[in-house]
Amino acid sequence: VLKEDTGLALDIVADILQHSTMDAEELAREQDVVVQEIGQANDTPDVKPQSAAYVGGDFREERDIEQVNLVVGFDGVSYDDPDYYAASVLSTLLGGGMSSRLFQEVREKRGLVYSIYSFTSSYADGGLFGIYAGTGEDEVTELVPVMCDEVVKVVGGVSEAELQRARAQLKASILMSLESTSSRCEQLARQILVYGRPIPTAEVVDKVEAIDNAEIIRVAKRLFSSTPTVAAIGPLAKVEGYDQMVARLKI
Repeated sequence: VLKEDTGLALDIVADILQHSTMDAEELAREQDVVVQEIGQANDTPDVKPQSAAYVGGDFREERDIEQVNLVVGFDGVSYDDPDYYAASVLSTLLGGGMSSRLFQEVREKRGLVYSIYSFTSSYADGGLFGIYAGTGEDEVTELVPVMCDEVVKVVGGVSEAELQRARAQLKASILMSLESTSSRCEQLARQILVYGRPIPTAEVVDKVEAIDNAEIIRVAKRLFSSTPTVAAIGPLAKVEGYDQMVARLKI
């Protein structure tokens, strides 16, 4: 609400909370609706959801556009996986902003891309770790070897300064997200669904702080040893073949 309406808004909400009338007929009608919705859900003839099965692969679509859009993916982690926070820190230091390895090496140093970043997508039964790059048709020839090399190098470990920066960046992102009411609601709902309880922010911060170099190396080996997924859209004549990329990503 606008700040000048705060008093009125608070008065209305307080009145609703303290003095609402629960008409018996309306209450019974709403109860019937809820019972019908439960019955409808139970009547839906769906064969149980199958667990996610990551297999990797190659998908390419030639399009007459200016840049090549390239994603390289790996088998990731679910929300309740013990490596969830380590994978998040790894993604941050590898491609999570202007201070990350991929941004510094591929964009700042070599000028090979318009955009490059890494990301994690986690679900109840699996996840994905990915790297996106948007580049020109000519630059993609040099981009792929450099990008793959950075992925392989991170398996050898990172400096303490890099790790501290990644942890600080991830913590800042978590804490700043608390300023959004919708983000808070989504976080709480996800935590209750996955963990059965709301997770205190201090607990999350402690988990991020606990990630050390050994954890990064272990999780990088775990993720990047999976069969890669390659997806590319755009002018693809100069994009390296799938088998060549797979060979470059061997750890």
